[in-house]
Amino acid sequence: MAKGRLLEFGWAEMDRQHKLLVGAIDFLGRSPRQRTSDLVELRRILQEIKEHFDWEETQMLLAGYPELGRHKADHHRQLLNLQDLCKLVDEGHETLDADFFAACSEWNFRHIRSMDADFVLFRDDREAWDLQRELRSWEYEIRLAEHPD
Repeated sequence: MAKGRLLEFGWAEMDRQHKLLVGAIDFLGRSPRQRTSDLVELRRILQEIKEHFDWEETQMLLAGYPELGRHKADHHRQLLNLQDLCKLVDEGHETLDADFFAACSEWNFRHIRSMDADFVLFRDDREAWDLQRELRSWEYEIRLAEHPD
């Protein structure tokens, strides 16, 4: 289902939670499609995702992570998408299909490899995180200079 391998950070709790969430989506994707069982599983997964996002955001708050707002917004968009889908499945207007599972998988891997990795770098090596942030700023300034319109 998912492309690539799940990135592990060596942070036992985060790695454990990521494996559970990715595994839950993959499990649901391999199950026979039945609206009633899909709905039960989707609601369970939605609750697990909410709990993971809350835990992760608390860790960021405790660490003083300056990108918490941006990270939280990405979480929020994904939750809204899943809640909307859950409502449509509940009302019988939508079924879970290959596109849904591909989109969930892609979002998980993108988010973990980029946004979560950025936070873990901040948490584990502030100097490297600061350098990475500075390099991104320079790249942005170069792109603006190349395209002033």
